[in-house]
Amino acid sequence: MKFVAVNWEYVERLCRKVAMQVLEDDFRPDKIVALAKGGWFVSMVLSDYLGVGIVNLDLKEGREVKVKKALIVDDFINTGKTMRSALERVKGEVKTCALLMFQNSRFFPDYLAEFVSDDVWVVFPWNFVEDISPLILSALEKSESDIWGIRESLSSLGVDYINLEIAHPGKMEEVLSILEKRKMIERFEEQGKVYWRLKK
Repeated sequence: MKFVAVNWEYVERLCRKVAMQVLEDDFRPDKIVALAKGGWFVSMVLSDYLGVGIVNLDLKEGREVKVKKALIVDDFINTGKTMRSALERVKGEVKTCALLMFQNSRFFPDYLAEFVSDDVWVVFPWNFVEDISPLILSALEKSESDIWGIRESLSSLGVDYINLEIAHPGKMEEVLSILEKRKMIERFEEQGKVYWRLKK
């Protein structure tokens, strides 16, 4: 599995592409139904382009949404299970969209910005800490490490550190700081060098 980080500019470009597809199709939803949680961020941008209000839908809650015309929005489709569940919950004329999807997904939305290879995990800006934290913790399970050792360990897990830095400069150090504040890891110095280890 390869981890690829994307930045806000790229996400906005994908949102614009999807919005244009909806407008060119002359589909005018009454509401955008935003799926938790990636769909929430995407929906905010689409709402601006389409001039449509948003209804948030967390599929864990089990509620239904009733509208005349709805555009169901998610950030990513892998198997399509989430989108199929959403289609069962949203009543009315419904179309679906996503920014990205696996090439071999069995579900195809009405509107889509791009395909990605099935061996890629996309790290969106709104999931950066959530996606990178477990990888850092996994790296530190093996041994305490400085920033270079952590980068090497992440590389062995399929993370291209240069990609992370280009997409989100300085963000990995921020994740280390967050994990430290959450008391999951601790920072220490040895011979003037900074290291991290799992909190005991």
